[in-house]
Amino acid sequence: MALWGQGDPRWIVEERPDSTNVNNWHWTERDATNWSKQKLKELFMELKEETEEGSWEVDEVKTCDGEATINNRKGKLIFFYEWQIKLSYKGTIAGSESEHKGTIQIPNLSDENTADDLDIDIRAKGDSKNAEQLKHLIRKNGIKMCREKCQKYIDGLRKEYTDGMVLPTNVKSTNTNNIKSNKTVSQQFKVDGMKSLSVNDQKSKNASEVSINITEEFKTSADVLYMTLTQPERLSAFTRSNCISNPTKGGEFCIMDGNVSGTYIELVPNEKIVQTWRFKEWPQGLFSKVTIEFEQKSDNTLLKLYQSGVPDFDKQRTEAGWKQRFFGPIKQIFGYGASLF
Repeated sequence: MALWGQGDPRWIVEERPDSTNVNNWHWTERDATNWSKQKLKELFMELKEETEEGSWEVDEVKTCDGEATINNRKGKLIFFYEWQIKLSYKGTIAGSESEHKGTIQIPNLSDENTADDLDIDIRAKGDSKNAEQLKHLIRKNGIKMCREKCQKYIDGLRKEYTDGMVLPTNVKSTNTNNIKSNKTVSQQFKVDGMKSLSVNDQKSKNASEVSINITEEFKTSADVLYMTLTQPERLSAFTRSNCISNPTKGGEFCIMDGNVSGTYIELVPNEKIVQTWRFKEWPQGLFSKVTIEFEQKSDNTLLKLYQSGVPDFDKQRTEAGWKQRFFGPIKQIFGYGASLF
């Protein structure tokens, strides 16, 4: 509900020709299914390769089943898509004029997977020696080529098809003012909890503490990655949850609908983030310490994470959470798993 008398931007009517969705406050949705089908077919029909061992090409997109939508909530874009794709190919082996055929299947192109994680199944029609040889030839580079086309689709969905979804605004952001009042941030959420993040509440406060080391590469710049891990809008986008973050020394954060919370201890823009960090199910007063450092390379950024003070009973979940709920979705949602050049 808009806040009476506090300059809440939801009450402000902007000077817009469309006179709709003031401040991008309301949830809007765009169906990207038809656009996606056409884009995927165009991309995969470009697949072909010619080497000294032989040549092949995709001659038909046999099936392209699924759907895609883009949602805008409070100026944040959230992408949902799931596709099952089947291609047919044809080709020849060097020294033979016989043409052989087969299929390439991509069963799991979805917002839950990065392009690099996609399964690519290549099957030859017939069991002749040359048909199998052609299949193995396609597997050498064809799997990589298919994943690259999938990444181009994901990038296109985010860039080409989102024009006009986030409308311009003349109202200054009130996030900073709102955050200042978050003295007890975690109390702002009523959380049922995520099943995948459940833990035995009876674990002792005296549990042994362990540490976690993770190194991850992102195809983006250090400044962009720093913003992605501190700005509430970006945190909400890749976690698909309510997030609050006040990236100043002593500022609090509360993400994943309150499942994770803590305080910023040290911030060196584009270089380092140090914070206290805890799952809501951990014993009262138990916090770990997370240090994230960014190393800018020529064409990527290396992220180094060190987390100390993790209760030993929750090490596995904590480590897996960074990879599955942070780093993987960041690459998938923002396209930071793709090459910059």
